[in-house]
Amino acid sequence: MGSYRCAFIQRTIMTQPTMCFSVDTVKLSKYQNNFLKSSEGIDAIQAGELSGEERLFMALLDSNLLNSNIMPAQKKIIHAGEQFDEAFIITSGEVLLSAGEKSFRLGPGAVIGLAEGMVGLPSRYSIASLTALQVKVIPFYKVDTIVHQLPPELKSILVTIIKRNLAPK
Repeated sequence: MGSYRCAFIQRTIMTQPTMCFSVDTVKLSKYQNNFLKSSEGIDAIQAGELSGEERLFMALLDSNLLNSNIMPAQKKIIHAGEQFDEAFIITSGEVLLSAGEKSFRLGPGAVIGLAEGMVGLPSRYSIASLTALQVKVIPFYKVDTIVHQLPPELKSILVTIIKRNLAPK
């Protein structure tokens, strides 16, 4: 659905904030666990049937290095200015990010707090769940262990995400 770095939009009473990032979970639901490691998965990747975001999402769903958690709808995840203790990868549901009168939504596949938490910066946004959420949790005290076990491709994606998110706007 586009890049998670989409521009803020003005929130009004008549419109709901735009979805800025979400993988197509309906499309991905037809694939089984460990699909990326199967011959069908390799064929799908080679045929260009899966985007980089979709491949990363599926790899993280299959990861046993990250714990899963469920959050209720309307739960405040973090207030602007607070430090992240852990990052989240949304596997199901939506969140609302807001700063003042500006807001946008993120869905499955979006990563929350990783870049800021990795370098100790406070959140620029207040974040709350719009719906019930399922997330994979990335505790920062475990990041070194997790990063050393990642394939080189995922390490490169991680570095790219952090640099992109922390770039001056």
